[in-house]
Amino acid sequence: MSKIFQTHRRKLIAGGVLIGGYVLVQTGTLPNPFYTNGVQNIEKRYSSGGASPNKTPAAATKRGHPDQVTSNTDTTKGVGTPHYEETFGEQKPDPSTFDKTWNRAQYHQDKGK
Repeated sequence: MSKIFQTHRRKLIAGGVLIGGYVLVQTGTLPNPFYTNGVQNIEKRYSSGGASPNKTPAAATKRGHPDQVTSNTDTTKGVGTPHYEETFGEQKPDPSTFDKTWNRAQYHQDKGK
């Protein structure tokens, strides 16, 4: 063991320093040296264009506001939500007797799917 340390001493010390620095950055003890003011400004501009700071979402977000990065898919107003039931729920007609019988036979409930 001592012969390995003697021949590769600089490599082992450098590896230990690198691993120690990585652990300190990941635990938050040291700030990330690559997260500069320039990176923060780029993230703000990127997110104000409709993306989030670290990725482009698959759905559109509101433009011009860098802090608002949630898309409409995260705050849905579609079928099954209280907003839909309040706004459009009354427009669905009641099923007839034949429809209720069909739904009960096919889906085991009167309302259908």
